[in-house]
Amino acid sequence: MEFGKYNIDKKLVEALKKHGYLTMTPVQSEILPRALKGESLIVKAKTGSGKTHSYLIPILNKLEKSDEIQALILAPTRELARQIYDFARTLNNDYKEVDILFLAGGLQTSRHKERLATKPALIIATPGRLKALLINEDITSFKSIHTVVLDEGDMLLDSGFYGVISETLAALDNPTVQLFSATIPQKLANLVTLKTGVKSIIDIDKSDKTSENVTHYLIDVHHQNRFEVVENFIKHFNPYLLLVFCSTNKEVLELYQYLSAKGHKIGLLTGELESRKRKAMFRRVRNNEFQVVVASDIAARGIDIDDVSDVLSVSFPFDLEFYFHRAGRTGRLDNKGNAYTLYDHDDLDTIEKVEKLGVHFTRLAYKSGTFSNAPKRMSRPKAQSADEKELDVKIKTAVAQTRTKKVRPGYKKKVKTAVERVKKAHRRKMIKKSIREQRVERYKAQKGGSHE
Repeated sequence: MEFGKYNIDKKLVEALKKHGYLTMTPVQSEILPRALKGESLIVKAKTGSGKTHSYLIPILNKLEKSDEIQALILAPTRELARQIYDFARTLNNDYKEVDILFLAGGLQTSRHKERLATKPALIIATPGRLKALLINEDITSFKSIHTVVLDEGDMLLDSGFYGVISETLAALDNPTVQLFSATIPQKLANLVTLKTGVKSIIDIDKSDKTSENVTHYLIDVHHQNRFEVVENFIKHFNPYLLLVFCSTNKEVLELYQYLSAKGHKIGLLTGELESRKRKAMFRRVRNNEFQVVVASDIAARGIDIDDVSDVLSVSFPFDLEFYFHRAGRTGRLDNKGNAYTLYDHDDLDTIEKVEKLGVHFTRLAYKSGTFSNAPKRMSRPKAQSADEKELDVKIKTAVAQTRTKKVRPGYKKKVKTAVERVKKAHRRKMIKKSIREQRVERYKAQKGGSHE
């Protein structure tokens, strides 16, 4: 559906068209009508779904040129806040040209104070800088703010910003509050409910945690040097723009140095870069100066880098939720993308967990510098105890005895009943066995104590 179908200022629709936003994504179709009415919302939407414009367009549509702060958007990191600010400024320059302020660490506090004194219409901020300038020093009043957006809510909570958010909302009079996140933290949802009365969560896509435009691959590296695999991956696949994820800042820097020493021009995104250098690096990445960017998970949450064709994880993240954030950096909107992960036998349990979350992997094998299809799925045989083997035999026997040559009505129920009967009898046996063992242990303990 086109943006012009809704009650959006025609000049704003034209600005959207100018910058290539012609039709809405599913999340925008679901959220825009409600956000335009000024409804408070709790929205669960996967990364790369276009949620930023779901709240930004209604805010810009409602802003007026006045001497009041009218809206506030909070994001957990400088990079995400800057990205939102750049989106807003791009549209605003072709629309109302209201005053928009970006508040984040790394910039001079005195400059922020001066800008706040002019009372910008929209503030896009990180919670830490907001607390330092607006709450701690009480520079200006919040009372005029009518809309608050909490973007990447789970990351806001994980970063320890609950107190700042709670204090901010407490200072406002009946604002519209919109919480957006890939996963909804209950504590933050309860706060929004308490302030606005909204209880239900809008789950845009309950069944799929990643975009259908992303193809997922596993590369079996057989305990080989993963940095060498990454370099050969670049040579073999020649990706348009590859985002390589490592799970620690130390590993990010080591891989960056390794690939640079091999003659590759590499971009670097890590939390250890100081603000000025990180800002410059994002600018260079967005200017297409690099074919390969090595990153920590700071780049996996909400950061929008255009035209990422492929994502490569050197290993699975410690928090599996970040697998989906990483994969979400590619295949955004209508583009296709690939998400690759290096693995070996030690990762099989993790792979099984990710597959249970709905991911279908295509398997590749790496050997002698080449990548090839690996049709056979690797599996780790599970060691069974003697009791488990006994139960397994009894279940198979019960099923065989219940089975008939011709499938009759109620057959499945009869098989299920027979299996449950065997399991129940086995549980009773195990309980009795445990009781006997405990009695023996107590007897031995008492006998041993009588000799002391």
